[in-house]
Amino acid sequence: MSSVAPLLITDSSCDLPSEIVERIGVGMLNLRFRLGGDEHVDDLGASMSHERFYALMREGATPTTAAVPLSEYVEAFESAVVQGRPVLLLGLSSALSSTYETALTARDMVAADHPGADIRVIDSLNASVALGLLIVEAAKLLESGARIDTLTTWALEARTRVNGYFTLESLEHLRRGGRISDALAFAGTMLDVRPVLRIDATGQLVFAGQTRGRRKSMKALVDVAAQRVSGPGNQTAFVGHGDALEDAHALRDLLLERVGFAGVVITEIGPVIGSHVGPGMLAVVFSGADR
Repeated sequence: MSSVAPLLITDSSCDLPSEIVERIGVGMLNLRFRLGGDEHVDDLGASMSHERFYALMREGATPTTAAVPLSEYVEAFESAVVQGRPVLLLGLSSALSSTYETALTARDMVAADHPGADIRVIDSLNASVALGLLIVEAAKLLESGARIDTLTTWALEARTRVNGYFTLESLEHLRRGGRISDALAFAGTMLDVRPVLRIDATGQLVFAGQTRGRRKSMKALVDVAAQRVSGPGNQTAFVGHGDALEDAHALRDLLLERVGFAGVVITEIGPVIGSHVGPGMLAVVFSGADR
């Protein structure tokens, strides 16, 4: 077991505020997105604000996304290895992206050049703010002095105790992504149906239910948090939003009042996740029953 502090690495799909990323000292790899033929780096809103991104989507832009380049994984791993540090990478779920397979390829490349390198790539089985919560909790473990074996064991167990539930303003972006049919999207729009989705045990997004109207969909998120949470008074939950700050504040207040979390952090959903769910997404993430 290594006595050297591990380096924790994630990717920008975690949708954490930049100030939290800086405070916890996690390594960050940036996914990409394309708008109007131009490629942009998903850098937590530094080069393009999230408000601007969602404004463009509301104007009809249809962004696409791309994984972190292989070379950037190699560079990050090699940088840690030459310092003699073990590495643990927790990135976007393999069920939603090719990032996991790319990271495994990079690990093998670096290990071939640096025999004995300790690089651990774990499928987080999470996405967006759910990945963010996992990273924040992992960083706390590191701060307490945990080493690579302890961190690895913890991550493998904790990843499915993260509960992530989402609701959307529109079904249109799911339709464009091929997740639902044109007919279902049209019917949902006419009936003001708001889907509720969750991250399942395999890291895939699946339907968890549906409601009529925004307020009922927010209540559904609070209901499921109340049902599945473990020790709310001892944890901080996360609320993510896609350019829906007022609703995020309302959701936070409902969670604090009904569920009794010690705190709720509000964070913005970035372009990579936002490209697939569209403006108006609301998410609640907390630790609870194993999914």
